[in-house]
Amino acid sequence: MSRHRVADLLPSRRELLQFGGLGLLGAAATGINPAFSATGPKATPRNTARNVLYYEISGAISHIESWDFKENAGSPKDLDFRKVHNDLWLSNKLFPRLQSQFDKFAILRSLQSHEEVHFRGQYYVQTGRQLNLAFAKEIPAIGSVVAMELEKRKRPADTFPTYMSFYLEKGAAGALSTGFLEPRFSVVDINPDAAVKGNTLDQKAVELMEQRWKLLSQLRDANRNNVSTYGKEMAGYTDFYDTAHRLLTDSRWPEAFQIKPEDRKRYGNTPVGVSAILARNVLAADAGTHYIHLCHPGWDHHVAIWDRKASSNHYTLCAELDPVLTSLMEDLSTIRSKHDPSKTLLDETLVVVMSEFGRTIGHLNNMAGRDHYNHCFPALFAGAGVKPGKILGRTDKDGGVCLENGWNQKVQPRIENVVSTMYSALGIDWTRQITNTPSKRAYPYVDALGPAGYIPTDEIAELYV
Repeated sequence: MSRHRVADLLPSRRELLQFGGLGLLGAAATGINPAFSATGPKATPRNTARNVLYYEISGAISHIESWDFKENAGSPKDLDFRKVHNDLWLSNKLFPRLQSQFDKFAILRSLQSHEEVHFRGQYYVQTGRQLNLAFAKEIPAIGSVVAMELEKRKRPADTFPTYMSFYLEKGAAGALSTGFLEPRFSVVDINPDAAVKGNTLDQKAVELMEQRWKLLSQLRDANRNNVSTYGKEMAGYTDFYDTAHRLLTDSRWPEAFQIKPEDRKRYGNTPVGVSAILARNVLAADAGTHYIHLCHPGWDHHVAIWDRKASSNHYTLCAELDPVLTSLMEDLSTIRSKHDPSKTLLDETLVVVMSEFGRTIGHLNNMAGRDHYNHCFPALFAGAGVKPGKILGRTDKDGGVCLENGWNQKVQPRIENVVSTMYSALGIDWTRQITNTPSKRAYPYVDALGPAGYIPTDEIAELYV
């Protein structure tokens, strides 16, 4: 009789890392037991969402040729902009399908970013704060904070990671770690190419894994007194082993990575299309994942932004975005929630679509491209109580100057306010702060200290009224 080893039947360590990293490279081996205080009057979270899906257009889409159209000298003549409703014009060439979904979105056109380079900008959208090298190692990703806050809501059957991302490895900042939070709040970042290549467990592998798991559990019990002296480092590894075991033996996990041919056709057979299908499947499984960061990379067109002969341009990237976002919104708005069948997934999921900043306006640069622009740029919001059809904020005729902020503040909203809005939707008090950090510097969930002084940390309440 042949003898099998687990290694013969399971993916290798290298394959598993390609499939999806656990965000361990930067995670602390131990984590603090947080002590909390408030940064001001306690907020009343909106608590309209069970989930947040953050769609990052990584590298920055040209806002004046997308959600804030402005006729300008740099735009190609074939974009065929048409009025969809109110002050919304969309290119029929770039977004032929997506036009049908804008009755589900609210648009905020007045965002401003602290940052104007990709690594810092993408760090900003993952953490909600500016990069400070003195403290960067201890700063957690937003999704890790969500995972910590929602841990108390976990049900016994919730085996999926609370925080998952798709294709974040392709972003300039990569998938960030838990900082000072415990490793169990790490992101699981899924590589869409590797995820669908059949790295699943057959029955023989499950049986062998259960045998080894039983043996490992017995060894743990026998050495419990000795291991306890190793402190939180060993506890962190134990948490990962326990989580991995529960996940790999849950039949919903491989099911979530099954993709139908008709879905590939609808979403587009691209890495971002596959990522969106998997994100939809994970939410539909209702197995414990509540914060998803989906990265759509490649939008940094300083050169040949509208040159069809270039290897990458806005034509090709918009041709990816159009079917992906259209199909995702179609499905989220029709798939019934397993948690509450009277609702759809969109009813209980806040969808946020945005870049880390915008792109320069008017004439193209000397390389026929558009550069980085952080003075004003738009974001899309949908689901979980957001009022569809709203257009908040207004820019000038060129799209370069904000004329109306779009909310009840004297300054433009920033990414911090998007973060507050996501926390609020999930029922998290965004005015909380953690006081016992390794650096002894308080960590507010939303930092009120901007580059030029204090900024409002309110949620964008106007999205809901």
